[in-house]
Amino acid sequence: MRDILAKNKNLKNLVFDTTGVGYFEPGKNVPEIADLNAALEKGRAGKVTISVLTEVELPKADEVYEIAVAGLG
Repeated sequence: MRDILAKNKNLKNLVFDTTGVGYFEPGKNVPEIADLNAALEKGRAGKVTISVLTEVELPKADEVYEIAVAGLG
């Protein structure tokens, strides 16, 4: 799943923790949930969908967005 989403040029430093929550720094634009889900569908990620895209504050980064992913099992 990470490999599919990492192709999006608007996602920098995309990482997922052990709970399936992902974090990234935005590129020039913040991607829409629909665009990310379309990429997952095109990349044949099965029933995996992104359900939440929220800006969060982390100590060392200027802006980081959290992704909640559903359908991983």
